[in-house]
Amino acid sequence: MRRSNSMLPSRLAQVPLILVFGWVLTVVLVLATESPQFRTVQAKAYYEKAIRFSEKSDWNGAALELNRALRHEPANLQILIELGIAYGELKEWQEAIRLHTKAVQLAPTSARAHYNLGVTLDRSKPGKGLGSEEYRKALQLNPKDVNSLVNLAVNLGDQESAEARKMIEKALELDPKNAEAHFNLGLLQRNAREQRNAVASFERALQLNPKALEPRRQLVSILVLEERWNEASKHCEQILSQEPENPDIRYTYGQTLIRKGLTEEGRKELQKSQTSRQQKQRQEEIDKLINQGVSSLKRGKFDESLKHVNEALEKDPNSATAHMYAGLALASRGDLGRGIEALSKAVQLDPKNARAHHNLGTVLLQAGTTDDAVHEFESALQLDPYFAETHNNLGLVLSGKQQIGEALEHFERASELNPQYVEAFFNMGLALRSTNRIDEALRAFRRAARLAPQNSQVQWALGMTLKDKGDLNGSQEALARAKALQKSQSSELEAPR
Repeated sequence: MRRSNSMLPSRLAQVPLILVFGWVLTVVLVLATESPQFRTVQAKAYYEKAIRFSEKSDWNGAALELNRALRHEPANLQILIELGIAYGELKEWQEAIRLHTKAVQLAPTSARAHYNLGVTLDRSKPGKGLGSEEYRKALQLNPKDVNSLVNLAVNLGDQESAEARKMIEKALELDPKNAEAHFNLGLLQRNAREQRNAVASFERALQLNPKALEPRRQLVSILVLEERWNEASKHCEQILSQEPENPDIRYTYGQTLIRKGLTEEGRKELQKSQTSRQQKQRQEEIDKLINQGVSSLKRGKFDESLKHVNEALEKDPNSATAHMYAGLALASRGDLGRGIEALSKAVQLDPKNARAHHNLGTVLLQAGTTDDAVHEFESALQLDPYFAETHNNLGLVLSGKQQIGEALEHFERASELNPQYVEAFFNMGLALRSTNRIDEALRAFRRAARLAPQNSQVQWALGMTLKDKGDLNGSQEALARAKALQKSQSSELEAPR
């Protein structure tokens, strides 16, 4: 199964350099070399389908199939690790960490389980060193675990450079062709003022991984300091072929051209660098305003949210994202008409934005225009068939139209895509109960109750369904919990602020 080899730079500021540079983690997540073992045919089939999705980097598809597999075998280590990897690639860190933690609990003597948890912890909050303890545990179990040696050295960094260097050198003894190890050794050598050795290490890292950018950045900064303009400009060209909008590298490239006597060409590159930097700064300002608007929206401060996104729209009237959040803020404060107008503008500007279609559909549903809402939900799912919230909303519409079979398909898909999605299980339970499928409804409500034990609506629905089943004692207990929760929530609302 292929893994992401993307680099995760973190800041390192011991030596003043022209270019930003940092340590590089080994982020290849590993599985057992032995074939996965399964107790059920269903879990095996879902797992194998998930592997095919992950090999194509379709992590949403992989997560869907692995969640299905996990329902059949909830304690299967291979499924847990693969699912944790999938959620990590989707940057859903909380769920990824939960799954890898469960894998470690199931297999505390598994070095790979500890390593994968360590990588996920580090990727969730780069530069914090959160994975160090797990790498140490992995190395206690397997002292020859190269990836754990490299990553622990990265976390130690320049704070404990002597120990970090020993680990990197040991990793290279075990795996001389490890590009990340050569690169990180180069950083340590550079900080120790071993410039010649550092250059050799960076060049070796590039030989092993020619597409890597960080070693080239390091080489450029050293070559510029040493006034080796021809070599520096060639590395700049390689970086710009992958990052054409990088203003810092383009500026350095322009300077190297001028030093080589290519003054006119160099000045053109400097002008491009300035233009690119201005565009980048402008976009950063817009993104900051939108993020402030989103933060205000989440806190229920709708007018404040609208103020921020409107400021973003003044800078870029064609920002689909800003129009989308303006629409949500307007709708949230009760102005559905203007909210729909802003969301429609977002869809017009970015017709392939599944989230914009979803949000427009949600507001249209609130406004009572059900058919238009269904159209937007279907458009969202055509663009992103793994959008759990859209499946849930479409299920609600279909359930309201008494199309229970189709509604249940969408609730089921939503719960498979997000096993922590309380609303999907709750709505599934309501739909099943409406067709007198009591046992299935109970399973859905119990799952919702496990996820949200303080939700009075869930407890009430569970109690009523237990009554349908004839379990009067269970019904009374659930209904009593529901009443107690409602009373507690009412008291909190009435308490003086």
